[in-house]
Amino acid sequence: MDKTKIFHLITSLNIGGTEKFLLTVLRNLKNKYDFSVGYLKERGHIADEIEKLGIPVIKFNFFSLVKYLKKNKPQIIHTHLYRANIIGRIAGKISRTPKILSSQRSIDGWKIFCHVWLDKITSHYCNLIIANSQAAKNILITREKIPSQKIIVIYNGVELPEHQNIRTSERIFTVAYIGRLHKEKGVYLIPKIAKIVCKKNDKIKFLIYGDGPEKGNLQLKVKNLKLENSVIFMGWQNNLENIYSSINILLLPSEEESFPQTALEAMSFGIPVIASDVGGVSEVVEHQKTGILIKSKSPESFADAILSISQDYYCYHHFSENSKIKATIFTVEKMINSMDNIYNNYIKK
Repeated sequence: MDKTKIFHLITSLNIGGTEKFLLTVLRNLKNKYDFSVGYLKERGHIADEIEKLGIPVIKFNFFSLVKYLKKNKPQIIHTHLYRANIIGRIAGKISRTPKILSSQRSIDGWKIFCHVWLDKITSHYCNLIIANSQAAKNILITREKIPSQKIIVIYNGVELPEHQNIRTSERIFTVAYIGRLHKEKGVYLIPKIAKIVCKKNDKIKFLIYGDGPEKGNLQLKVKNLKLENSVIFMGWQNNLENIYSSINILLLPSEEESFPQTALEAMSFGIPVIASDVGGVSEVVEHQKTGILIKSKSPESFADAILSISQDYYCYHHFSENSKIKATIFTVEKMINSMDNIYNNYIKK
């Protein structure tokens, strides 16, 4: 029996939360569905990982996309990220693709009226929009005026590690940022936070894992503040177990966040999270239970939280144990089962 064709369209395939979500879905359901993947801008590292699964990855513009959909006739087109959502919905409508699904996996605070209007208008072509947090769903309801019944929340999942070690007995206490080095992630606060912390405790080190347009500015700030020995740039690393086995606290000073995948990953290893209380962060991180949520952009607030946790073993242990328990709610298995049920339901309709 032939497998159902499902075509995924994404804006780019660089390393990011949405791209990792797509890769996880493809990896776990590739034996059940006939997947293909298209992208509009940058190929990125995730494209290589998808092709290793035996799934074709093709770059498209609008016209080549319409032609492809008409020729290959997938049962479902599933779009990810803003540009792919808009273009994919229109192309799917023109090509008469039976079912059109979209994902909303970011807050997109950069949108102005025209972006919101396009999202709202093209959402009429969608059968369903899949949000990765209640915060993301609420944004679509209040800003884009999309009916709530057209939106479903499916949380990200995480593979639970076999071993999680509490690392507070080490001589050096490490605080890590993991993710894209973009302004919206609040990374510009890290040097100021580090300066305050290291002035009071020079045994605390900051590790920055990731890359992006803010890297040069961050390196300059670190140099100007004479923090080269305290703030270390680690670049991109794919081995999460190695990263999370070597850090004590995850720092997430984001300006906006739909669902903080790195926070969930860290919590699964028993690592407390200090994060901005924005978007869907509080749906994962519980204040004074699995970490500390900061309501301001004040570097002092983040620094005080880091110092308080690092100096109190019992508080750290409390947060660590609660983090591991909380992470068990968000499993990859639950996420994949939910996605599989959606695909099945729309194939049958």
